[in-house]
Amino acid sequence: MTSINAIKFNHYQGAMVCDEQRGWNEENMAILTADKIKAVSSHATESKFRFAASYGNTGTSSIGDELKFKIAQAVQQRYQQIIKQKGEQVDSFMTMEELANIAFAIQTDLKHRHIDETLRGRYGFTRNDFLAGSYVKNGTKIEINQKEIVNKVHADLIWKDRKGEMTSIFLNAGIIAGYEPTEGFRIFHLSLIEYLCEPVQEIFLNDGSGRDVAMIYMTDFVNNVSIPERNGDIDPVDGLFSMINAVNGATRFNIGVGGYFNLILFDGHARQGSDIRREISDYRSKLASHIVNASYFGLLQEKYAKELLDQLCFGQEDFDQVFERMMSKADNPRGLSRLMRGYKTFHS
Repeated sequence: MTSINAIKFNHYQGAMVCDEQRGWNEENMAILTADKIKAVSSHATESKFRFAASYGNTGTSSIGDELKFKIAQAVQQRYQQIIKQKGEQVDSFMTMEELANIAFAIQTDLKHRHIDETLRGRYGFTRNDFLAGSYVKNGTKIEINQKEIVNKVHADLIWKDRKGEMTSIFLNAGIIAGYEPTEGFRIFHLSLIEYLCEPVQEIFLNDGSGRDVAMIYMTDFVNNVSIPERNGDIDPVDGLFSMINAVNGATRFNIGVGGYFNLILFDGHARQGSDIRREISDYRSKLASHIVNASYFGLLQEKYAKELLDQLCFGQEDFDQVFERMMSKADNPRGLSRLMRGYKTFHS
């Protein structure tokens, strides 16, 4: 249960937004612990190469965590290899497309390994054994020719019925987004469901169980901006406002989406490489969500809401000051207080 999202503002800037809720047992009880989007770049790649990227996963949380770790590990290994071979004078690292291809290879390898573990535990053989038609156990060659097993394994390998034990393996998709100087800010979609790795042609991407609702809000947003804006001149405040509004909507209507949001802002103009990627995942992200919600429900004029969001997220102003400004500018402070506390009726 997830909402992971990315949006491109222009050549240099973009953002990612996700929630933190997931189900964690057979009863699918909600727990607010999921780090759905994590950095895969390091301080070294950001500082030396101005290469900053994050990966967000939807699907099985344990597989997503393993993917994020392995992608970050691969980036660090690539960095160490380049420095070792070419020294400190090298000035280029990798593009987002190269990172996406590395991530997809890791995703695919992880799928194969988990399938092999499942087959080995159930039948005693792996995918390659199945394709070869036999396996060796205790020095004895065993033919894989029982029709029932062959049909079952074949169905598992292609996830034929889109259900069953293999669902936790196949039902995983991800978003790679980030900035590097060669190609600027780019977004890529990776999926084991459709088995693809491709650049996002639109300015945004929504995925996860909250996708159906979030896409409605984001489609409405992009349908009301001009072609030049869509081609790389989206106002960052407008774009972030709309993306938060979309995830707010997913929180209201999709089961499994909730908790604090994680806001990741990318800015290739940042003076320091370590500032290209900035993460807001504490009480400030909750305030950002409240600001946008207040506008959506007519308790705060949109122009004031965007000013406050700009001050909080891009201006990095003090939380308490922005909160007080929000309450002072609200058309109905009492109603806004009720909205933030979860009242169903808050206009009276």
